[in-house]
Amino acid sequence: MFAGTLTLAQRTLAVMTGPDPLDPTSRDWPASVRLAAGARPRVAVPDAAGLAPLSDEGRAAFGSVVARLRADGVDVEVIDVDPFLRAAKLLYEGALVAERYAAVGEFLERGPADLDPTVAAIILAAKQLPAHRLAADLERLDRHRLTAAAALAGFDALLLPTTTGHPTLAEVAADPVGVNSRMGTYTNFVNLLDLAAVAVPGGTADGSPFGVTVVSRAFDDQVAVDIAARLTGEQAEEPLPATGTDLVVFGAHLRGQPLNGQLTALGARFAGPVRTAPEYRMVALPTEPPKPGILRAASGGAALAGERWTLSPAALGRFLAALPAPMSLGVISLADGGSALGFQCDPVAAAAGQEITEHGSWTAYLTSLG
Repeated sequence: MFAGTLTLAQRTLAVMTGPDPLDPTSRDWPASVRLAAGARPRVAVPDAAGLAPLSDEGRAAFGSVVARLRADGVDVEVIDVDPFLRAAKLLYEGALVAERYAAVGEFLERGPADLDPTVAAIILAAKQLPAHRLAADLERLDRHRLTAAAALAGFDALLLPTTTGHPTLAEVAADPVGVNSRMGTYTNFVNLLDLAAVAVPGGTADGSPFGVTVVSRAFDDQVAVDIAARLTGEQAEEPLPATGTDLVVFGAHLRGQPLNGQLTALGARFAGPVRTAPEYRMVALPTEPPKPGILRAASGGAALAGERWTLSPAALGRFLAALPAPMSLGVISLADGGSALGFQCDPVAAAAGQEITEHGSWTAYLTSLG
């Protein structure tokens, strides 16, 4: 979809996506969907050969965008993008256009008066393609998917120029297939490889707007949106999809604390600070790394500060399965009258801890230690 802001695009996508009982190819969001890119995402960018289709100004504009991301704390690494570019060529040069004939070929054969002649010629020619060519290209595409997946291993996304330039109408009319193929150099592979992409402005080059595209794995849409938002200055309102479960944390899983990476590795999304209802105690447990224990107080409780994170259902299950004793998850009453899952501590184990409720938070207690 096209939208003036990432926020509007995200709202539109939320309406468009999801399973359709009338569409056998539709899919639902997986239970393990990642809801955030994290504070320091890893982004792959093309090497010099991968940027060869650009002009000198285009390469300079792309370099400026990469520098902006690096300055914003993104880890950027150069890779060979040739597997992606080779897959893109199958869109125009292979037999996959047979799928388009299967979808609209009969309609085009009726010859509506307002057909674009180039589009009609490409799709109608696919009627003569032998089945073995389509089968061979589908196998090639499967191999490209494996190679592309290996190239993206360890990365959150791939950053590419959106297109190679802005042709004139006369240039398009003179060579419509060739021009469109060149314009799709960095995008034609996205659907073929079952990826997701978000394109945003990236400056100017050759007297025209210059854009970049953040490409992510299928269903990592929110990851791509988060990285793109670093370039537009926007802040996503809600994660996509809105199917996560909130978890409140109070100690070693807070931002800046040693176990926070366990949350971010699962694609958890920071949802803001929270305070408990004034009926909880906090003790410092003799664990490694140090962490607090939270338990309901029979008397003398306080409102304790923590953080709310949102995880997908599968991520929450994996997190809970790896939770060491004496910690557990249970319902925590919050100061705003609501509740959420949060860390609780076994009372027997808590008895061996140091009472630190008076500090009101784990970080305040750590500060008091000097």
